[in-house]
Amino acid sequence: MGLTKKAAYAVGMIRKHGLRGLAIKVMETKYEPIDHEYTKNWQNYMVTKEEWKVQRNTLFEHMPLVSVVVPLYETPECFLRELIEGMLGQSYENWELCLADGSPTDKIERFLAENYKEDARIRYRRLLENGGISENTNEAVAMAIGEYIGLLDHDDVLAANALYEVVRMLNAHPDAQVIYSDEDKIDAESGIHSRPHFKTDYNPELLMHYNYICHFLVVKKTMLEKVGDFNPCYDGAQDYELVLRLTEQTDAIYHIRKILYHWRIHSGSTAGSSLSKDYAYDAGKRALEAYVQRRKIPAEIKEAQGHNSYEVIYEQEVPEPELINLAEIKEKDALNELVENSTREYLFIYDSRRTRLLGERERKELAQYACLNKVGLTGVRFKKHRKLVSAGIGVLPDGKMGYLFEKLPVCFKGYFNRAVLPQNVSAVPLEQCIIKKEAYLKAGGIALDKEPLERAIDFAGRLKKAGYQIMLDAKLTAVYKG
Repeated sequence: MGLTKKAAYAVGMIRKHGLRGLAIKVMETKYEPIDHEYTKNWQNYMVTKEEWKVQRNTLFEHMPLVSVVVPLYETPECFLRELIEGMLGQSYENWELCLADGSPTDKIERFLAENYKEDARIRYRRLLENGGISENTNEAVAMAIGEYIGLLDHDDVLAANALYEVVRMLNAHPDAQVIYSDEDKIDAESGIHSRPHFKTDYNPELLMHYNYICHFLVVKKTMLEKVGDFNPCYDGAQDYELVLRLTEQTDAIYHIRKILYHWRIHSGSTAGSSLSKDYAYDAGKRALEAYVQRRKIPAEIKEAQGHNSYEVIYEQEVPEPELINLAEIKEKDALNELVENSTREYLFIYDSRRTRLLGERERKELAQYACLNKVGLTGVRFKKHRKLVSAGIGVLPDGKMGYLFEKLPVCFKGYFNRAVLPQNVSAVPLEQCIIKKEAYLKAGGIALDKEPLERAIDFAGRLKKAGYQIMLDAKLTAVYKG
């Protein structure tokens, strides 16, 4: 990045985050091990030649035609060539590439005729006029005859195993309506891969705060026909708006835990331009507002500092919960009896031996999440001496369940803001939480004889088996004593 670009970038970051916010962001980036390790060793995350050969010879029980759709507009020849070569290099061969071109010139048409006219899988349509990103994508989708539709931007590239992994997931989960993968960024000038986004599995609450799903997105064509076309009113965040509509129709949304999409960073892309990001951010906010209105969710959508996410303020009447202090209860039977005899819908569980009780205002805010449909348990972050003790419980890099973001400075936002955004999690500590009474009883209660971490994981597992979600309100932080 040249000096002028760096200066412009710094000015944009100060405008968005403020000086203190920028300083914290710089510190957090400096100490983010995932990005540094990935940039040095990104090749290790790509499919090897040997793996590619095995994949090319794999016969699945179901080998559907996958239509990859691309809206084109004055696409630089070098980008388009790399995109097409990436398709030709796919280890899974039953695909078609649908190119809808809204360019005012015939430059792309001539380029394709000169270089790729022999491959019938590459289909091209010259549009009479440029309708914008959404309308041009709709034209590309209309060309598609495949059972599944994959979305690819005209300046990006798919990993060589992208379609293979999609079809493998479809065979493992035939009910899948929507599939998404992890992704990274690729610099247009240097070709360096960086900023990998290793995503969570389907996370409805996190999706309310930003489009973490993003790329690579594949949708069953019948489902896409059901939810309707891309809406040009949301150009810039058209994928986010579509994903929100998809979640209204299906929960059969699956995540491939591999980087299959390379999002190119250049001045005109939302990956690299602050102006593009602002344009997309505003469109995303409007899409989210329309979503909560359709779903009749009592919530207000606000801009968050930095424009990396949205703030969702729930506005519903919440009943007063039953306050239960675990420090005063010795046995599970006594706790169960107390819960059964309670006339309240919700239970606020805390342990005065280990934590300081949240204030009444914080407890009311937490109850807003507890009242959401399907949510059985809602917890908070915990800190001690300016460091996080927990921002939820989940699978750690070593494969074991443990406290997420443990020892992270409280002022840091964590990987892709995951330490500060409300979201669905595997479990939460039970020292300060709200539980639906109905959910508590269906799950069979809390095992007080277990250690706190094991107790939390055990209870959350039984809640999920009973059909409930576990929520973390990461805006709230409780303090551990000592």
